[in-house]
Amino acid sequence: MTTVVEIESAIERLPIPQMREVAAWLDEYQATINASAEVFAMLDAEEGQGEQWRDPK
Repeated sequence: MTTVVEIESAIERLPIPQMREVAAWLDEYQATINASAEVFAMLDAEEGQGEQWRDPK
């Protein structure tokens, strides 16, 4: 059994209020991931993709 299947099974057994807490946490976590990706994309656009690692010599 995979970890994802185990997590899904555990979530299915939760009482509704706790299931809602998990869903809210996942939404917040996904928003954080998306915000981080947007920040990195913005920095890449400002600095040039991969250019931030080049030695300026």
